[in-house]
Amino acid sequence: MASDSRRDCPVCGARLALRWTDEPLLEEFREGTYEVAGFTHEKCESCGETLVRADKLEAVERAAVAAARADLGRLSSDEIHQLRHDLGLTQAELESQLGVGAGTVGRWERGTVLQGATADRLMRVLWAHPELLPELGYVAREGRGPYRKRGG
Repeated sequence: MASDSRRDCPVCGARLALRWTDEPLLEEFREGTYEVAGFTHEKCESCGETLVRADKLEAVERAAVAAARADLGRLSSDEIHQLRHDLGLTQAELESQLGVGAGTVGRWERGTVLQGATADRLMRVLWAHPELLPELGYVAREGRGPYRKRGG
């Protein structure tokens, strides 16, 4: 795409306001905002909205998650994959052990979702002490601590 080709912003409607740029993208997580460089995208000069091509979104997500993990000292995608294999668990089994939703471990391993601090610590504990894995059931269950009423 030519660098001088401009189009109308689909967000604010400003005429010919979108321009191509290589400036870093900002990705927000609960834990903070991280810069992701190396992705050409469009930015509206009127409203400031950033538009990323759909075929680049997953790569941007992975780069942002990797930056956040490095900054926060969390397990990388490869480390999560390795710990799961070291424990001899499928993704579904690790999800059950951690009390997280279906598909969550797969998204962590693909690097498209940042795992929470509690899940990260629990994975490290299980990796260091596999004897804590019960034969049946789960180790933790998200949102069901003693401080919350159980549905019933």
